[in-house]
Amino acid sequence: MLRAFGKVGAVCPLLRGVPRSCLARPSMIPAVRTPIYSMGVFSTRLYTDGHRQTMPVPIIESQDGGEPLIYNRPQRRKGKPWYKSPVLYVLAIVPMFTLWLGFWQLRRLKWKVSLMDELDDKLRRDPLRFPRNINMGVLNEFEFRQFELQGRFDVSRALFVGPRGREGKRGFQLVVPFCRSSGGPDVLVNLGFVSDEHIVGTGMDKRLKTPLPYDGREVTIVTLLPRVYPPSRFALANEPHNNLWMQINPAQMAHWLNEQAGIADVNDAPEAPTESKSFSLFRRLTKTRISDPQTPQEAFQQSRSVPVLPVYVEQIFDGTFSEAGALIQKGIPVGRPPRIELRNQHAEYAATWFTLSALSSIMFVYMVRKGRSNS
Repeated sequence: MLRAFGKVGAVCPLLRGVPRSCLARPSMIPAVRTPIYSMGVFSTRLYTDGHRQTMPVPIIESQDGGEPLIYNRPQRRKGKPWYKSPVLYVLAIVPMFTLWLGFWQLRRLKWKVSLMDELDDKLRRDPLRFPRNINMGVLNEFEFRQFELQGRFDVSRALFVGPRGREGKRGFQLVVPFCRSSGGPDVLVNLGFVSDEHIVGTGMDKRLKTPLPYDGREVTIVTLLPRVYPPSRFALANEPHNNLWMQINPAQMAHWLNEQAGIADVNDAPEAPTESKSFSLFRRLTKTRISDPQTPQEAFQQSRSVPVLPVYVEQIFDGTFSEAGALIQKGIPVGRPPRIELRNQHAEYAATWFTLSALSSIMFVYMVRKGRSNS
Protein backbone atom coordinates (compact mmCIF):
# COMPACT_ATOMS: atom_id res chain seq x y z
CA MET A 1 0.00 0.00 0.00
CA LEU A 2 2.82 2.39 0.86
CA ARG A 3 4.55 1.52 -2.34
CA ALA A 4 1.37 2.16 -4.31
CA PHE A 5 0.89 5.61 -2.81
CA GLY A 6 4.51 6.35 -3.47
CA LYS A 7 3.85 5.71 -7.14
CA VAL A 8 0.82 7.92 -7.03
CA GLY A 9 2.89 10.68 -5.45
CA ALA A 10 5.37 10.32 -8.22
CA VAL A 11 2.60 10.66 -10.78
CA CYS A 12 0.60 13.31 -8.96
CA PRO A 13 2.73 16.13 -7.56
CA LEU A 14 -0.12 17.25 -5.27
CA LEU A 15 0.29 14.11 -3.12
CA ARG A 16 3.96 14.69 -2.51
CA GLY A 17 3.19 16.97 0.43
CA VAL A 18 1.38 14.17 2.32
CA PRO A 19 3.68 12.69 5.03
CA ARG A 20 4.69 9.07 4.66
CA SER A 21 3.31 8.35 8.08
CA CYS A 22 -0.13 9.28 6.82
CA LEU A 23 0.37 7.18 3.77
CA ALA A 24 1.28 4.22 5.96
CA ARG A 25 -1.87 4.59 8.06
CA PRO A 26 -5.03 4.60 5.87
CA SER A 27 -7.10 6.21 8.61
CA MET A 28 -4.98 9.33 8.34
CA ILE A 29 -5.55 9.67 4.58
CA PRO A 30 -8.54 11.78 3.40
CA ALA A 31 -11.32 9.77 1.88
CA VAL A 32 -11.34 9.48 -1.88
CA ARG A 33 -14.63 9.27 -3.71
CA THR A 34 -13.44 6.79 -6.35
CA PRO A 35 -10.69 4.25 -6.45
CA ILE A 36 -7.23 5.21 -7.55
CA TYR A 37 -7.52 3.48 -10.89
CA SER A 38 -10.77 5.37 -11.73
CA MET A 39 -9.78 8.89 -10.61
CA GLY A 40 -8.20 9.73 -13.90
CA VAL A 41 -4.66 9.41 -12.63
CA PHE A 42 -3.95 6.62 -15.04
CA SER A 43 -6.37 7.93 -17.67
CA THR A 44 -5.05 9.06 -21.03
CA ARG A 45 -7.36 12.13 -21.06
CA LEU A 46 -5.61 15.36 -20.12
CA TYR A 47 -7.18 18.60 -18.98
CA THR A 48 -6.18 21.72 -20.91
CA ASP A 49 -5.60 25.23 -19.65
CA GLY A 50 -5.73 27.39 -22.76
CA HIS A 51 -3.11 26.02 -25.15
CA ARG A 52 -1.04 24.36 -22.39
CA GLN A 53 -1.77 20.78 -21.34
CA THR A 54 -1.77 19.99 -17.61
CA MET A 55 -1.41 16.73 -15.73
CA PRO A 56 -4.65 15.14 -14.52
CA VAL A 57 -5.19 15.46 -10.78
CA PRO A 58 -7.76 13.46 -8.79
CA ILE A 59 -10.43 15.17 -6.76
CA ILE A 60 -9.86 14.53 -3.04
CA GLU A 61 -12.70 15.22 -0.63
CA SER A 62 -12.45 16.00 3.05
CA GLN A 63 -13.84 13.60 5.63
CA ASP A 64 -16.14 16.18 7.25
CA GLY A 65 -18.08 18.08 4.64
CA GLY A 66 -17.25 16.22 1.50
CA GLU A 67 -16.14 19.42 -0.21
CA PRO A 68 -13.44 19.12 -2.86
CA LEU A 69 -10.02 20.21 -1.72
CA ILE A 70 -8.30 20.17 -5.10
CA TYR A 71 -9.78 21.04 -8.48
CA ASN A 72 -7.57 21.74 -11.44
CA ARG A 73 -10.20 22.45 -14.09
CA PRO A 74 -9.66 26.07 -15.36
CA GLN A 75 -12.53 28.42 -14.70
CA ARG A 76 -13.40 31.45 -16.82
CA ARG A 77 -13.30 34.84 -15.26
CA LYS A 78 -16.80 36.16 -14.97
CA GLY A 79 -17.06 39.45 -16.89
CA LYS A 80 -19.52 42.32 -16.79
CA PRO A 81 -23.07 41.79 -18.02
CA TRP A 82 -23.63 42.57 -21.67
CA TYR A 83 -25.96 45.47 -20.90
CA LYS A 84 -23.19 47.28 -18.98
CA SER A 85 -20.85 47.53 -21.97
CA PRO A 86 -19.72 51.12 -22.79
CA VAL A 87 -19.94 50.35 -26.51
CA LEU A 88 -23.62 49.58 -26.10
CA TYR A 89 -24.25 52.95 -24.45
CA VAL A 90 -22.41 54.75 -27.25
CA LEU A 91 -24.41 52.91 -29.89
CA ALA A 92 -27.59 53.90 -28.08
CA ILE A 93 -26.71 57.63 -28.12
CA VAL A 94 -25.25 57.91 -31.64
CA PRO A 95 -28.49 57.15 -33.56
CA MET A 96 -30.47 59.80 -31.69
CA PHE A 97 -27.74 62.43 -32.01
CA THR A 98 -27.18 61.86 -35.74
CA LEU A 99 -30.93 61.84 -36.33
CA TRP A 100 -31.18 65.27 -34.67
CA LEU A 101 -28.32 66.54 -36.84
CA GLY A 102 -30.12 65.32 -39.95
CA PHE A 103 -33.31 67.23 -39.11
CA TRP A 104 -31.21 70.28 -38.21
CA GLN A 105 -29.60 70.20 -41.66
CA LEU A 106 -33.07 70.03 -43.21
CA ARG A 107 -34.01 73.22 -41.35
CA ARG A 108 -30.80 74.81 -42.58
CA LEU A 109 -31.66 73.74 -46.13
CA LYS A 110 -35.06 75.40 -45.90
CA TRP A 111 -33.48 78.60 -44.58
CA LYS A 112 -30.79 78.62 -47.30
CA VAL A 113 -33.31 78.12 -50.11
CA SER A 114 -35.47 80.99 -48.83
CA LEU A 115 -32.38 83.20 -48.52
CA MET A 116 -31.31 82.45 -52.09
CA ASP A 117 -34.81 83.24 -53.37
CA GLU A 118 -34.76 86.52 -51.45
CA LEU A 119 -31.37 87.48 -52.87
CA ASP A 120 -32.43 86.65 -56.41
CA ASP A 121 -35.52 88.80 -55.96
CA LYS A 122 -33.40 91.73 -54.73
CA LEU A 123 -30.97 91.43 -57.63
CA ARG A 124 -33.81 91.48 -60.17
CA ARG A 125 -35.11 94.79 -58.87
CA ASP A 126 -34.12 98.12 -60.36
CA PRO A 127 -31.15 99.90 -58.75
CA LEU A 128 -31.87 102.45 -56.04
CA ARG A 129 -30.26 105.84 -55.44
CA PHE A 130 -28.72 106.99 -52.20
CA PRO A 131 -30.40 110.05 -50.72
CA ARG A 132 -28.35 113.11 -49.88
CA ASN A 133 -28.44 112.30 -46.16
CA ILE A 134 -28.16 108.57 -45.61
CA ASN A 135 -29.85 107.14 -42.54
CA MET A 136 -27.32 104.69 -41.14
CA GLY A 137 -29.92 103.12 -38.86
CA VAL A 138 -31.93 101.57 -41.71
CA LEU A 139 -29.03 100.83 -44.04
CA ASN A 140 -28.96 97.14 -43.08
CA GLU A 141 -32.48 96.69 -44.45
CA PHE A 142 -31.14 97.33 -47.97
CA GLU A 143 -28.38 94.72 -47.94
CA PHE A 144 -27.77 92.97 -51.27
CA ARG A 145 -29.64 95.69 -53.14
CA GLN A 146 -28.18 97.45 -56.16
CA PHE A 147 -27.51 101.18 -56.00
CA GLU A 148 -26.75 103.56 -58.82
CA LEU A 149 -24.12 106.21 -58.07
CA GLN A 150 -23.26 109.29 -60.08
CA GLY A 151 -20.15 111.31 -59.36
CA ARG A 152 -16.38 110.89 -59.49
CA PHE A 153 -13.75 108.75 -57.83
CA ASP A 154 -11.06 110.14 -55.53
CA VAL A 155 -8.31 107.74 -56.55
CA SER A 156 -5.68 109.89 -54.81
CA ARG A 157 -6.89 108.46 -51.48
CA ALA A 158 -7.08 104.84 -52.57
CA LEU A 159 -6.96 102.10 -49.96
CA PHE A 160 -5.41 98.75 -50.92
CA VAL A 161 -7.10 95.73 -49.32
CA GLY A 162 -5.31 92.45 -49.55
CA PRO A 163 -3.45 90.59 -50.75
CA ARG A 164 -6.09 88.91 -52.88
CA GLY A 165 -6.02 86.59 -55.88
CA ARG A 166 -7.93 86.49 -59.15
CA GLU A 167 -7.36 84.86 -62.54
CA GLY A 168 -4.20 83.24 -61.16
CA LYS A 169 -2.64 86.57 -60.22
CA ARG A 170 -1.85 88.20 -56.91
CA GLY A 171 -3.01 91.72 -56.17
CA PHE A 172 -5.23 93.98 -54.08
CA GLN A 173 -8.75 95.31 -54.03
CA LEU A 174 -8.99 99.06 -54.57
CA VAL A 175 -11.33 100.95 -52.21
CA VAL A 176 -11.69 104.69 -52.89
CA PRO A 177 -14.01 107.49 -51.70
CA PHE A 178 -16.74 108.41 -54.17
CA CYS A 179 -17.88 112.04 -54.39
CA ARG A 180 -21.58 112.03 -55.23
CA SER A 181 -22.99 114.59 -57.62
CA SER A 182 -26.14 114.86 -55.52
CA GLY A 183 -24.09 116.14 -52.61
CA GLY A 184 -23.75 114.80 -49.13
CA PRO A 185 -20.89 112.86 -47.57
CA ASP A 186 -18.72 110.57 -49.66
CA VAL A 187 -19.15 106.80 -49.66
CA LEU A 188 -16.61 104.00 -50.01
CA VAL A 189 -16.61 102.11 -53.31
CA ASN A 190 -14.67 98.93 -53.98
CA LEU A 191 -13.57 99.25 -57.61
CA GLY A 192 -12.32 95.68 -57.75
CA PHE A 193 -9.13 93.72 -58.24
CA VAL A 194 -5.80 95.17 -59.39
CA SER A 195 -2.72 92.98 -59.93
CA ASP A 196 0.60 93.63 -58.20
CA GLU A 197 2.38 94.51 -61.41
CA HIS A 198 0.28 97.66 -61.75
CA ILE A 199 0.93 98.91 -58.20
CA VAL A 200 4.06 100.85 -57.26
CA GLY A 201 5.37 102.15 -53.97
CA THR A 202 4.98 100.85 -50.45
CA GLY A 203 3.22 102.05 -47.34
CA MET A 204 1.66 105.47 -47.60
CA ASP A 205 3.28 106.01 -51.01
CA LYS A 206 1.50 103.04 -52.57
CA ARG A 207 -0.42 104.03 -55.70
CA LEU A 208 -1.46 102.81 -59.12
CA LYS A 209 1.22 102.65 -61.78
CA THR A 210 -0.98 104.20 -64.44
CA PRO A 211 -3.94 106.54 -63.83
CA LEU A 212 -7.40 105.17 -64.44
CA PRO A 213 -9.21 106.32 -67.60
CA TYR A 214 -12.14 107.65 -65.55
CA ASP A 215 -10.05 109.32 -62.85
CA GLY A 216 -11.42 112.81 -62.15
CA ARG A 217 -14.33 112.36 -64.57
CA GLU A 218 -17.98 112.12 -63.65
CA VAL A 219 -19.27 108.61 -64.15
CA THR A 220 -22.39 106.57 -63.42
CA ILE A 221 -21.85 103.15 -61.91
CA VAL A 222 -24.01 100.36 -60.51
CA THR A 223 -22.94 98.96 -57.17
CA LEU A 224 -24.08 96.35 -54.68
CA LEU A 225 -24.49 96.92 -50.96
CA PRO A 226 -23.02 93.73 -49.43
CA ARG A 227 -23.23 92.44 -45.91
CA VAL A 228 -19.99 93.25 -44.10
CA TYR A 229 -19.19 90.66 -41.47
CA PRO A 230 -17.15 91.54 -38.37
CA PRO A 231 -13.47 90.64 -38.58
CA SER A 232 -12.37 87.32 -37.20
CA ARG A 233 -10.31 87.23 -34.03
CA PHE A 234 -7.67 85.20 -35.88
CA ALA A 235 -7.39 87.64 -38.79
CA LEU A 236 -4.48 90.04 -39.04
CA ALA A 237 -5.16 93.57 -37.88
CA ASN A 238 -5.29 96.50 -40.29
CA GLU A 239 -2.40 98.96 -40.35
CA PRO A 240 -3.88 102.23 -41.64
CA HIS A 241 -0.67 104.25 -41.23
CA ASN A 242 1.08 101.81 -43.59
CA ASN A 243 -1.92 101.68 -45.97
CA LEU A 244 -2.13 97.97 -45.26
CA TRP A 245 -5.70 96.75 -44.99
CA MET A 246 -6.14 93.03 -44.42
CA GLN A 247 -9.94 93.11 -44.15
CA ILE A 248 -12.87 95.33 -44.96
CA ASN A 249 -13.84 97.59 -42.06
CA PRO A 250 -15.94 100.54 -43.32
CA ALA A 251 -16.06 102.28 -39.94
CA GLN A 252 -12.29 102.14 -39.49
CA MET A 253 -11.63 103.19 -43.09
CA ALA A 254 -13.97 106.18 -42.95
CA HIS A 255 -12.62 107.29 -39.58
CA TRP A 256 -9.02 107.13 -40.78
CA LEU A 257 -9.74 109.05 -43.99
CA ASN A 258 -11.58 111.75 -42.04
CA GLU A 259 -8.82 111.92 -39.48
CA GLN A 260 -6.16 112.38 -42.14
CA ALA A 261 -8.23 115.10 -43.81
CA GLY A 262 -8.62 116.95 -40.52
CA ILE A 263 -12.40 116.67 -40.28
CA ALA A 264 -14.69 114.94 -37.81
CA ASP A 265 -16.81 111.93 -38.54
CA VAL A 266 -20.43 112.44 -39.53
CA ASN A 267 -21.70 111.22 -36.17
CA ASP A 268 -19.39 113.59 -34.27
CA ALA A 269 -19.75 116.63 -36.51
CA PRO A 270 -22.44 119.21 -35.76
CA GLU A 271 -25.34 119.38 -38.16
CA ALA A 272 -24.53 121.96 -40.84
CA PRO A 273 -27.29 124.43 -41.78
CA THR A 274 -28.67 124.14 -45.27
CA GLU A 275 -27.60 126.95 -47.61
CA SER A 276 -29.67 128.63 -50.25
CA LYS A 277 -29.17 127.98 -53.96
CA SER A 278 -27.94 131.54 -54.61
CA PHE A 279 -25.32 131.32 -51.87
CA SER A 280 -24.24 127.90 -53.12
CA LEU A 281 -23.75 129.31 -56.65
CA PHE A 282 -21.76 132.26 -55.28
CA ARG A 283 -19.54 129.91 -53.24
CA ARG A 284 -18.74 127.74 -56.27
CA LEU A 285 -17.89 130.76 -58.44
CA THR A 286 -15.59 132.34 -55.88
CA LYS A 287 -13.95 129.09 -54.76
CA THR A 288 -10.23 128.95 -55.39
CA ARG A 289 -8.94 125.86 -57.09
CA ILE A 290 -6.78 123.65 -54.88
CA SER A 291 -3.67 122.27 -56.55
CA ASP A 292 -3.55 118.54 -56.99
CA PRO A 293 -1.34 116.72 -54.48
CA GLN A 294 1.94 115.30 -55.68
CA THR A 295 2.09 112.17 -53.49
CA PRO A 296 -0.57 109.88 -52.01
CA GLN A 297 0.44 110.94 -48.50
CA GLU A 298 -0.23 114.58 -49.38
CA ALA A 299 -3.60 113.56 -50.81
CA PHE A 300 -4.59 111.85 -47.56
CA GLN A 301 -3.54 114.85 -45.47
CA GLN A 302 -5.14 117.46 -47.71
CA SER A 303 -7.78 119.49 -45.90
CA ARG A 304 -11.29 118.69 -47.04
CA SER A 305 -14.77 119.79 -46.09
CA VAL A 306 -16.81 116.70 -47.01
CA PRO A 307 -16.51 113.71 -44.65
CA VAL A 308 -16.61 110.05 -45.64
CA LEU A 309 -19.49 107.90 -44.46
CA PRO A 310 -18.91 104.29 -43.33
CA VAL A 311 -21.05 103.13 -46.27
CA TYR A 312 -19.35 100.41 -48.29
CA VAL A 313 -20.52 99.29 -51.75
CA GLU A 314 -18.90 97.16 -54.44
CA GLN A 315 -18.82 98.02 -58.12
CA ILE A 316 -20.52 95.48 -60.40
CA PHE A 317 -18.73 94.17 -63.48
CA ASP A 318 -21.16 92.64 -65.98
CA GLY A 319 -18.67 91.22 -68.45
CA THR A 320 -17.12 87.95 -69.58
CA PHE A 321 -14.00 86.24 -68.28
CA SER A 322 -12.02 87.29 -71.34
CA GLU A 323 -13.00 90.92 -70.84
CA ALA A 324 -12.04 90.71 -67.19
CA GLY A 325 -8.65 89.26 -68.10
CA ALA A 326 -8.03 92.05 -70.62
CA LEU A 327 -8.83 94.71 -68.02
CA ILE A 328 -6.52 93.08 -65.47
CA GLN A 329 -3.70 93.11 -68.02
CA LYS A 330 -4.24 96.86 -68.51
CA GLY A 331 -4.27 97.58 -64.78
CA ILE A 332 -7.96 98.56 -64.65
CA PRO A 333 -9.87 97.30 -61.59
CA VAL A 334 -12.42 94.56 -62.22
CA GLY A 335 -15.49 94.60 -59.99
CA ARG A 336 -17.58 91.81 -58.59
CA PRO A 337 -20.04 89.71 -60.67
CA PRO A 338 -23.73 90.72 -60.63
CA ARG A 339 -24.77 87.63 -58.66
CA ILE A 340 -24.44 86.17 -55.21
CA GLU A 341 -23.09 82.65 -54.95
CA LEU A 342 -23.99 80.74 -51.80
CA ARG A 343 -22.97 77.19 -51.02
CA ASN A 344 -25.94 74.92 -50.52
CA GLN A 345 -24.84 71.43 -49.47
CA HIS A 346 -27.25 70.95 -46.60
CA ALA A 347 -29.12 68.18 -48.46
CA GLU A 348 -25.91 66.12 -48.72
CA TYR A 349 -25.14 66.74 -45.07
CA ALA A 350 -28.64 65.64 -44.04
CA ALA A 351 -28.35 62.43 -46.09
CA THR A 352 -25.01 61.68 -44.44
CA TRP A 353 -26.38 62.11 -40.92
CA PHE A 354 -29.48 60.01 -41.63
CA THR A 355 -27.29 57.22 -43.04
CA LEU A 356 -25.10 57.23 -39.95
CA SER A 357 -28.20 57.11 -37.77
CA ALA A 358 -29.53 54.06 -39.62
CA LEU A 359 -26.19 52.20 -39.51
CA SER A 360 -25.64 52.86 -35.82
CA SER A 361 -29.21 51.71 -35.08
CA ILE A 362 -28.56 48.42 -36.87
CA MET A 363 -25.35 47.93 -34.89
CA PHE A 364 -27.19 48.66 -31.63
CA VAL A 365 -29.88 46.05 -32.37
CA TYR A 366 -27.21 43.52 -33.30
CA MET A 367 -25.33 44.10 -30.03
CA VAL A 368 -28.52 43.72 -27.96
CA ARG A 369 -29.49 40.45 -29.65
CA LYS A 370 -25.98 39.08 -29.32
CA GLY A 371 -25.85 39.94 -25.62
CA ARG A 372 -29.21 38.31 -24.90
CA SER A 373 -28.27 35.13 -26.72
CA ASN A 374 -24.98 34.77 -24.82
CA SER A 375 -26.51 35.46 -21.41
